[in-house]
Amino acid sequence: MRYKKVPAAGFELSAIGLGGHEFLSDGTVKGMGEDFHRSVTAGVIWEGFGAERRKRVIAAAHEAGINFFDVTMDAEKEALGRNLAELPSLRRVFVQTRPEGMVYDNDPSDVYKRKILDYELLRAEAQRAAGLLRREFIDFYNFGLHAPAVRRDPNYLPRIAENIARLKADGLIRMATADSIFDPELYLEEIETGAFDAIFVSFNFATEGSLQRVVSLASERGMAVFAREPFIKGRLFRFAAEAGFEDRSRVAVASLRWVLSHPEVSVAVIGVDTAEQLRENLRAIEDPMLNDEDRKILDAMRATSSYRDYVSGTG
Repeated sequence: MRYKKVPAAGFELSAIGLGGHEFLSDGTVKGMGEDFHRSVTAGVIWEGFGAERRKRVIAAAHEAGINFFDVTMDAEKEALGRNLAELPSLRRVFVQTRPEGMVYDNDPSDVYKRKILDYELLRAEAQRAAGLLRREFIDFYNFGLHAPAVRRDPNYLPRIAENIARLKADGLIRMATADSIFDPELYLEEIETGAFDAIFVSFNFATEGSLQRVVSLASERGMAVFAREPFIKGRLFRFAAEAGFEDRSRVAVASLRWVLSHPEVSVAVIGVDTAEQLRENLRAIEDPMLNDEDRKILDAMRATSSYRDYVSGTG
């Protein structure tokens, strides 16, 4: 495993991180693929998470030296906490999670997305999440903000910054992560607050140039850069199929190498269904620089109609 130091914290994170999603037989995300709004509701714990299949993935992650884990919905938090208790790592493990029901547009009842501004609600949620994870504090707390809500209120980001400082002072979180899904301008505004220690960004070979600016600025400020969705939520393999590449593992490695070849990236966070998939993907870190075969694969996928439809927003 290769590791990168987080300047703001002084510790090292593995170049590959493990996402918390588990998957249904059709490839959709377990929980979210069945009932999205219920799955992202605080307090909902779906059955079947963290079972033997997932435990084999966790064991393979430990064996490979992965020390960064990202979990979203409560079922994933509970499963990771349980699995790490059952399969303790020999090295320190860092976990990123989020305040459930307070991020993005996940709570339709909160039109102005102001729950995350209420410190007492946020504090209670951080305590609850840490409890699910069986940890005393959260290493990285992900503030996935809703751009329209931020735009309505000029005091929104200052309030978020204040809440982050209070959570740290109360010992509930160590680091805060900026997130806005796909809004480059909001990422830049979050970075400029100086309140965040990391960014979580969809960064892959189909990424538009404006996000490169976000990644570069975050790195310049000494922030950790967590790159999610190197496989573009599975679309990567549609591009590959159209381009005539049948070896999904080889395509995944090429895409991962594209991410890892950017020195600004601290961790590439991947989602896998099996321990075998994880081991195959880890071939990317044997030599994280793109080679001629990788470029040939990526260029062929860029030439497909499905890729062009995706980057134009029509597919």
